[in-house]
Amino acid sequence: MSSATGVTDPILALEIGEWRTAQRLLRADRRYDAMLGAELRTIARAMAYRAAGEHGAAWSTLVVTAANLRRRFPKLPVLRPNGIDAIQLALPPEPEPGSAGRPLYETIRLICREQGELRLLRRQAGESGGGLTEDRRILVLAFIEAVCWVELDLDTWAPKNPPDDEIAVQETRIAELADRRRDAFLRSASNLRRLARPTAGDMTKSVWDRADQYCGLRYLALSELAGRPQPPWSEPALLGRLPVRTWAQNAWQMARRPQFDGLYGTTG
Repeated sequence: MSSATGVTDPILALEIGEWRTAQRLLRADRRYDAMLGAELRTIARAMAYRAAGEHGAAWSTLVVTAANLRRRFPKLPVLRPNGIDAIQLALPPEPEPGSAGRPLYETIRLICREQGELRLLRRQAGESGGGLTEDRRILVLAFIEAVCWVELDLDTWAPKNPPDDEIAVQETRIAELADRRRDAFLRSASNLRRLARPTAGDMTKSVWDRADQYCGLRYLALSELAGRPQPPWSEPALLGRLPVRTWAQNAWQMARRPQFDGLYGTTG
């Protein structure tokens, strides 16, 4: 079994962002042992949550798999960022390609990427930037997430076969983002705001309207995306050490093309 891109290894599928492919591959074969397979399924689930705009659920799911691996391998290095009381893995020394420890290292590297990006997203959601109000800034971040995780993911537009009811719920939320529904973006932005401030309330329609609705927010999102460095977006210490999701790379390249500048600047 493989994906439309020909990927047959679930770790590689997760590295390039094909979390649905990874779920299918992990159901179909036993390439990895039970422990590693379970953690890979958990990472795929966390990626599904993030695609659906459920950033808090993505974070807590990654914390579970990080804690599982740390219990099993107590010498794994961890990070201890200020203000975050959760197990967060750091990259251990890299083993040789093809060695027995390589799949475990690549699994840890996936967790480091996903946790690192969410840490950065948490910080961005708590900051003001570009002259935007906090609420509008968070909506722009939610739009960037949707472009990278939904719009340019080819599997978004393919027939679905969710492995369980929970993933089916996330697929419904992803479809609402793909359909450009206002409430879906407000839900994603509210969830993102609570990643930074757990007691924050929901985003309101007035924020959406003041930002010129879908077209205005998309223009702001692509403008910010164009000014970012190449993905993945994580701590400087991890740059060059993490795999890049295909759809995030494609979104970044799209935003930087001159012909897209101003394309979505019309009224909402």
